[in-house]
Amino acid sequence: MKSIFSYLILATAAISLSSCTTTSDGFRRKSASLTVLSGEKTKAGQNWHINVDCSQIDYPAIHVVEQPKHGRLQIVHEPVFPYDARGERLKCRTIKVGGAVGYYTSEPGYIGSDRFVVRYPYGDGMIEEIALNVNVIK
Repeated sequence: MKSIFSYLILATAAISLSSCTTTSDGFRRKSASLTVLSGEKTKAGQNWHINVDCSQIDYPAIHVVEQPKHGRLQIVHEPVFPYDARGERLKCRTIKVGGAVGYYTSEPGYIGSDRFVVRYPYGDGMIEEIALNVNVIK
């Protein structure tokens, strides 16, 4: 089972991984930063669950642990390129597969900080939680 939550760099978003801490066997916590334009819908991340032959297994389960206070996080199912796939699935990076995509939109006119936390499975029975710190600019 291969499931990865990855981040895109968009013209309006700059993302940098700031820390990764494994807290116990089978559970990993990460934090990352995202800069977005106020009121603009921005892709915050994506996840997929594919076989070695690049066929879709299912849509990965994304659980929102903490909603943003100054915006909205929307999780949708749509085709994605699994561009961070490694090893046997590296060939899949050019094939669109069904995935779960997270989009963040701040409240119109809001400038400042926001944050949300999502949890999702990866690997064989592993769980990853990521806190995304959002910097909303004009």
